[in-house]
Amino acid sequence: MEYKFNHKQLRSARIARGMSMKDLAEKIGVSRQMISYYESNKKSPSTATLLEIMAVLKFPREFFSAEIDAPVGGATFFRKQSANTKKTREMQQERLKYFNEIYEKLSRFVNFPTVNLPELIEKDVHDITEEEIIQKAMELREVWSIDKVSPIKNLVQLAEKNGIVIAESTVSDQTLDALSRWIADRPFIMLADNKESSVRRRFNVAHEIGHIILHNSVESIYDYSNIELKNIIERQANLFASHFLLPNNSFVDSLLSTSLEYFVELKKYWRVSIQAMLHKAHHLELINDDRYLYLVKQVAFKKWKTKEPLDNELAVEKPTLLEKVYELVVQNGIASRQELNKQFNLPLDEIEKMISPIVIIDENEKESTPTLKLIK
Repeated sequence: MEYKFNHKQLRSARIARGMSMKDLAEKIGVSRQMISYYESNKKSPSTATLLEIMAVLKFPREFFSAEIDAPVGGATFFRKQSANTKKTREMQQERLKYFNEIYEKLSRFVNFPTVNLPELIEKDVHDITEEEIIQKAMELREVWSIDKVSPIKNLVQLAEKNGIVIAESTVSDQTLDALSRWIADRPFIMLADNKESSVRRRFNVAHEIGHIILHNSVESIYDYSNIELKNIIERQANLFASHFLLPNNSFVDSLLSTSLEYFVELKKYWRVSIQAMLHKAHHLELINDDRYLYLVKQVAFKKWKTKEPLDNELAVEKPTLLEKVYELVVQNGIASRQELNKQFNLPLDEIEKMISPIVIIDENEKESTPTLKLIK
């Protein structure tokens, strides 16, 4: 049987694995120019060469004949935009395609939760005020049935319950924590595999939700300078996360002391990092510049900048929606695990990271789970 080779898929797999053409060429024993020929559709690899490519990139044969198109929709936002490299962003962009492919295949069988968000801001980023950001943060709490004073228990599951699809990727890079994007009519958030603390992950997710709600008018992040990205777009998303996780009045009421020891206790309550709360207290002028500088120096002296107290004790929130949808399909006999995995046309490590299909769901764990219905 004649095998159809899709040249675009080779480039996708190579980029996803973080390899240059030269890297791949050396590993499979051909010239860089030959890889260029394969990717530009001037030549197709022989069966033997394709097997070498599959062995190196660890992608299944079916992937190289599949059609996995780039998502259409709005801009892709990268957490820590100014720090991460073009290579890392491209690796995650490819995985976003795979993420969307998994969602598309699963959504043929199951209705995902309806997207439930306040009205999106549709204006130039330069014109968005902090008052508008606070308003949207409080509107989201109202839409998601959270009062305006309490800490948020499990932000990841709450977001999933309200129609945001979240997944972890196999990429590990400390310069990139997360990315988000609207694809068609649904927002997606992809988290890097950075073994981050619970509070860092929660802030990352809240930050990405900020992009989703505040920056719908942004067509491409590359339309903005690095200064605009850092000082306007990223700052606005940080402000949203801060106001959403730490409502001003309630945070002020909870701040009974400005000692670092008390901020550790507050971290237990709010599940927000000590450094984020220090920044918030300074931003609200609850502590002056001198006190803030002193506390920041104390954080550095205690080596808390990268690892704070309680980081090993607070459980890291995990996305579970894709796993639940996957299991619903399997348990209802619609498709076996093997059949579903084959439909994805993706490496097993990518599927497992995004879905965790090997994990058996505890039937007694019903809290915060979205209502899912099979499509008849």
